[in-house]
Amino acid sequence: MPPPDAAEPKSHGRPRDPERDTALLAAVSEILPEVGYDRLTMDSVAVRAGASRATVYRRWKDKSELVRDAVRLLAWTEPVPDTGSLRSDLLAVGAMYLDRDGPRDAILSAIAASIKRDPRLRDTVDEVIAAPRRAAYAAIVDNARARGEIAATADTALIADVVPAMIFYRLLDSEEPLDGDYYERVVDSLIVPLLTGKAADSGAAH
Repeated sequence: MPPPDAAEPKSHGRPRDPERDTALLAAVSEILPEVGYDRLTMDSVAVRAGASRATVYRRWKDKSELVRDAVRLLAWTEPVPDTGSLRSDLLAVGAMYLDRDGPRDAILSAIAASIKRDPRLRDTVDEVIAAPRRAAYAAIVDNARARGEIAATADTALIADVVPAMIFYRLLDSEEPLDGDYYERVVDSLIVPLLTGKAADSGAAH
């Protein structure tokens, strides 16, 4: 008779516990804004989550992979606003961009320098944050064009770079706050005039 373990496939260990994964990724989200990417360690994540170092390394082979999974939790999945006007659509999507109560902006600030050094991390940020925003902008512009709001001469692709650039500068390099008032000024002073060829009607949203 064969030995007892020969008749059954060998076990590859216990299945991963989703709650443990959640706790570990939550620890990453807490620690990153506190110490930054370079000072984040697998050990510090384990300690914060009340797990062993081995538990972390069974799930992620290195810090980059761990942080990328934490960034994926920041994915923006809100439906694109369709309020009936370009300005109000832009303001509505801006309210979704501005993460007043969550960790996203603090995490992005913490990993900003590392994004330039780590192509995989940069690709993840683009996939879960930048690309959905570009898609939302494109959809808003398409809806506005169908309503006849977009000027024939507007370079919509170039204008699409303006808001992310200004927001990320404000977030990462400026000491000024990134808030709804700032975003509304960008919309009214730059985006709407550039897209429509007219001054924004700020009273329409009040």
